[in-house]
Amino acid sequence: MQPPASTHGLAPRRPSPISAALQGFDRTLQDVASWFVPTPRPTSQAAESARQLEMIGLLAIIALGALVRFWGLGVVGLHGDEKTMALPMMGVIDHGVSAFPSGMPYVRAIFQIYIMAWVVELLGPSEWAMRLPSALCGVALIPIAFYAGRRFLSTPWSLAFAFVVALLPEFILAAQTARMYVFFVTCVAALLVLLFRWERTQNIGYLLGAVVAFGLGLQFHTLMVFSAPLFLFPGLVLGNRRMILLGGVAFVLAGLGFVAMDHWIAVQYFDVVPLDGVGPDRNGAKAAAAIPDFAPWLLIVAVAAAGAAAWFLLRPIPRQAMSWIAAALVAAGTLAQILFFYHVAALLIIAGLVLARRHGPVSTGRLILFCLGSVAIAVAQVLVIKASGVTSMRLIVGALIGKPSIWPYIIGSYYSLLAGLLVAGALGMGLWRFAHRQAVPDFVLFVIVGVWLPLFLIGTQRWWILPRYTDGQAIPILLGAMAMGQWMFANFRRNAIWIAAAVCSVLIVNPASVARTVNAGYTINPDHKGAAEFMRTLPLLPGDVIVAEDSLQQQYYLGHVDYWLNAKDIAQKFVYEKDGVARDFYTDAKLIGSGAELQALIDQPNRGTIYLIGSGENQEDGRATMRAYGIAEVMASPVFVEIFTGRDGFTKVWKVAPPAPKARP
Repeated sequence: MQPPASTHGLAPRRPSPISAALQGFDRTLQDVASWFVPTPRPTSQAAESARQLEMIGLLAIIALGALVRFWGLGVVGLHGDEKTMALPMMGVIDHGVSAFPSGMPYVRAIFQIYIMAWVVELLGPSEWAMRLPSALCGVALIPIAFYAGRRFLSTPWSLAFAFVVALLPEFILAAQTARMYVFFVTCVAALLVLLFRWERTQNIGYLLGAVVAFGLGLQFHTLMVFSAPLFLFPGLVLGNRRMILLGGVAFVLAGLGFVAMDHWIAVQYFDVVPLDGVGPDRNGAKAAAAIPDFAPWLLIVAVAAAGAAAWFLLRPIPRQAMSWIAAALVAAGTLAQILFFYHVAALLIIAGLVLARRHGPVSTGRLILFCLGSVAIAVAQVLVIKASGVTSMRLIVGALIGKPSIWPYIIGSYYSLLAGLLVAGALGMGLWRFAHRQAVPDFVLFVIVGVWLPLFLIGTQRWWILPRYTDGQAIPILLGAMAMGQWMFANFRRNAIWIAAAVCSVLIVNPASVARTVNAGYTINPDHKGAAEFMRTLPLLPGDVIVAEDSLQQQYYLGHVDYWLNAKDIAQKFVYEKDGVARDFYTDAKLIGSGAELQALIDQPNRGTIYLIGSGENQEDGRATMRAYGIAEVMASPVFVEIFTGRDGFTKVWKVAPPAPKARP
């Protein structure tokens, strides 16, 4: 038989190693993309008929969102971290430079600071004027988030998502605060819009726009870096090599931008001075200190035990490459548990079981025995920790979890418990369907790269975080929750779907919480301004001393504060040394960090009247944390006479009379 004429009798040319590698990479990407099924889009006729309804509903939601953001916008005085924006803004107005009264430059959210300065110069100094840029940005967030949501959501759920963004209490508060977080969240939403547009059109201009949006968000807050994995979503969901490579380049640029921005911000700060007498961590001995050291022979035994456990669990599965990978994951997870890293252990074991189940059934009986063995290990480890003297179960659980922390997962549900449960359900649903060789909705991949991976990365950096540190994941969390709700009710009738979307959105925003937030005044905000207004009515004399628990707020309102009163272990992150004295590196006020130092001020023989301006913030424990090291005890002495109580009921002003003159002999 003659060979085909096109080959001229020659053997087919073998592809080059690079070509073979690229072909293998393409096949892998296509395999990954085949795991996910695209979100169904309405037909063109249905989309056209729904567009008018969407626009009318969206305009109504935007109007409602604007109302709740501007209602009571300037009613309360500055609070929280607004002080760290107001003081540099005044530096711009007075000297043309964003800097604190101490002279320290401030370059975080510098774009917003200059906008605030321009608005204040235009409209006059007021809280309303300072918050106006935030309120306008908060309104703009609603349509931007809506267009991001249309990537996954049909008309009912798109409008429900916009409703959630408009009325979520945390978003309302952010829009009524002269702080960068509302700009940060809006940049994340804009990033999503541009990435989804790039995914649909493959026009590189949209990717460049996404990089710009990321850079702008990074300028507002370096937490934007945890949104960088989103650059990989379009290429992964399409299985497109070119888009993966371009997204990877954008991801690298995002990382380099973070390093540069973080360094630029860090070098502006003064060198922090360590304070004498700062005691140990107030939480006491950590259970992690009780974890025994593993000798080399113990590590060998642990590795052997982990391998045996994995072999026992997965032995019935047919031998193939993926089954060996699954066994390696389970073995690594078991070893991580033995070494007191339960968080990592859970992730590895779940990944191994899901992969194993995808390539063969996992024996229920063996799985039960494996779980019983894990429970036995956990009980033994708890007994070991307790034997060392640690009895707090909270500390024991923290030691068992190890790093990365799981707290970011929990704190991510701060915006809405229902949204957190829906996003967790989306991940569980995706793993179940993947394990059973069923197509996974593509919004699950979005939840992984936009929510779970960033929260995991945050947990590698901090054990405990404030809720605002997950603001960059707020929009992906809410969008993923609405997509999961849509998936759950996909087979309902049209009217039932509208009802389900409405109920879901109302439950997420929690009307009672919205009612407590809108125009709440001083019921939820401290009255720094009221205390300052009261101080201005006093006939201050030369030699009188002003001590403030919140030196920045009072520096803004009064123009000068002599001393900053705060427990030294809290304050030591914010002080530098000048003329041999520890000072607040924002206001230059001298630090009083203990009761002894406060008493020393009281005992000065030639001083005038001391006015101590308290703070209505951090009242969860009655400011016990901020008034540690004997401060609270000194403040409880009868020499402190309360002369003012703010409208919040917590902010107070105390007076300490000057010492009586000594009688002449």
